[in-house]
Amino acid sequence: MKKYIYLFLFFLAGLAGCKKSSFQPAFDKTPDERRGEEVSLVNTQLIASPNGWVATLPASAGGGYGFYLNFDNKGNVSMISDINSQSASTQRASTYRVIAGLGATLIFDTYNYISFLQDPNPATLGGAQGRGFSSDVEFTYVRANADSLFFTGRQFRQPLVMVKATASQKTAYLGGGLKTSIDNIKAYLAGNPNPYINIVSGSSTIQVGITLNVTNDLLTGKRVSYGVVSADKRTVDLGAGKFVFTLLGAEIIGDGLVYGNVKFTKISFKDANTLAFYDSTGKEYIVQASPTPLVPLSLLLGKTYSKVALPNATTFAGWSPDFVNRRASAANNLFNGGYSLTLENIDFTFDGNNKTIEMKIAIPQYGTRYEANLYYNYAIADDGTIKFTYTGPDNVNGPLVVTAMAPITSQRLNTNNFKMDYSTDPVTGKLLGKFTSVENPNFSFTGFLQ
Repeated sequence: MKKYIYLFLFFLAGLAGCKKSSFQPAFDKTPDERRGEEVSLVNTQLIASPNGWVATLPASAGGGYGFYLNFDNKGNVSMISDINSQSASTQRASTYRVIAGLGATLIFDTYNYISFLQDPNPATLGGAQGRGFSSDVEFTYVRANADSLFFTGRQFRQPLVMVKATASQKTAYLGGGLKTSIDNIKAYLAGNPNPYINIVSGSSTIQVGITLNVTNDLLTGKRVSYGVVSADKRTVDLGAGKFVFTLLGAEIIGDGLVYGNVKFTKISFKDANTLAFYDSTGKEYIVQASPTPLVPLSLLLGKTYSKVALPNATTFAGWSPDFVNRRASAANNLFNGGYSLTLENIDFTFDGNNKTIEMKIAIPQYGTRYEANLYYNYAIADDGTIKFTYTGPDNVNGPLVVTAMAPITSQRLNTNNFKMDYSTDPVTGKLLGKFTSVENPNFSFTGFLQ
């Protein structure tokens, strides 16, 4: 027993001999101290680039967007952006701050071009009601290297990447160079509406159709995509990536645009009239023009394009006189059908997996918006024509429009086959889908492809 008592006393003596000052913490600074140093680091870095920063930011629910940013030591930032023509040539000033949260957080705390992407009003940029393009104005610092800063959006987790600008880049951005670059690409696409590149694979040369959507459309804008039609013309291989405009053309951000083992990262003019794609190895692929689209619309409905949206109009580019007259008859039927309904937008939403269509018809009554849905199955023949098979209305407002819409539906859509083609809105330049009846070729209509 005494032996155990002696051992216990020896243990206590050992503890007593340990001085408090001999403890070495795992970290030599407190979390608050480390966060403070990180905030100081970010603040210092932001203003340390004398020519500002070139930044890229993908929107969670939209395409990619590019910025030129210049920070000062008083909490002010000025910026230029590729969002539209005005933002590409006009600086917008706002304020910023860096705070300590879970890490150093960069906050753009007054309205600017970055704020556009989260504006909840669709009229601002075309984002979704209440959430815009699902983008951030608060970004958590991740890391830095010699010429770049990396942040992540706090809510939507999209990367904000900032690279130090050169003196020549600063001069170009402030002199309208970004707008000039955007205008040049738009002009090229307008003059070459069916671009493609050739990729050599073994002994074969594959024609890869390219689409560069320069709009701010929520679902398809600021994206670059490709399509390769199979040898039997029945299927298509598709891929897409987000891009931002640059002073030299465009940069494909994120994981790039990947076809097979080729990763495209950049689009640039080789000379004044020649546009080219460049892959991650620097290899060049000259863009060429086809007289017709390489990928038929019939292979993209329900895949690349899930909606054909007819505007609220009495006439529109690509609407034949027969369609215009039949739409007018349907509008008259709705208004005089006992409920004073007005015919506005008509949207066809394609489900490529189930081969179904929802025909959504906007029918406001005295300013209050109502909608009615008619449903179809569809089948696409080998020659690319589409057949609509009517399956019935919804069980709310659908029955109210069945008879009224007959000039368009039961007399044409429900009984005819349709050829599909591309068209362009002459006002906005946006891509349209065109449907022309095989049995009644004087009946045709167009809608925005989304």
